[in-house]
Amino acid sequence: MFFRVLYILMTSTRVDRRMRMKKHLLPAALVSAMLVCICSNAPQPTSAQINDPIVVLKTSKGAIYIRVFANEVPYTSRNFLDLVGRGFYNGLTFHRIEQWCIQGGDPNGNGTGDFIDPESGRPRYIQLEINPQLHHNGPGVVAMARTQSPNSASCQFYITKSQTRFLDGKYAIFGSVVKGLEVVYNIVRGDRIETAELYQSNSGGGGQQQNSNAQPTGDSGF
Repeated sequence: MFFRVLYILMTSTRVDRRMRMKKHLLPAALVSAMLVCICSNAPQPTSAQINDPIVVLKTSKGAIYIRVFANEVPYTSRNFLDLVGRGFYNGLTFHRIEQWCIQGGDPNGNGTGDFIDPESGRPRYIQLEINPQLHHNGPGVVAMARTQSPNSASCQFYITKSQTRFLDGKYAIFGSVVKGLEVVYNIVRGDRIETAELYQSNSGGGGQQQNSNAQPTGDSGF
């Protein structure tokens, strides 16, 4: 009888210990599942974008890395990459700050400037290039600014801070922020683009070929 009681006590103690362990393990399991879900839902570049060039805007608030969609909007991308290669954006400011975007790239600093082609002495404009697969579906979308005329984009661009789907089909999206979105949120009027440089080029979209395996310090990769 004594041994039977002792066995019951030992068994119940083990069961109670297992239950307590499961109580402690459950939150950890839930956290792991949540992390897997978040990682699996994180936006990833498409197969058409994976080898696109990356441009880094080194601003007075930090660096913004932009994947340029050279394969999906080649005409608009070539224009932007050409301006980067010329050093056109170096020293220019962000002149427009809205709740939904920041805008820069204007040599006049007030929204009226265009790129003047040094060979012709005339402003260079590009035709509106819309890829129906690209959308203003969240923060970090990079697109060309323009006037009311669809084919008046030249050098100014904006970066979204929120979803702006009402702009789809009206403005040429040509890139996406892959690192530095927190810098975008912190930009205020007058903050400067110190330099704009081609950081990575794998696709022949323009600019000088650089190390395709390089990654920004502290970043897990694009």
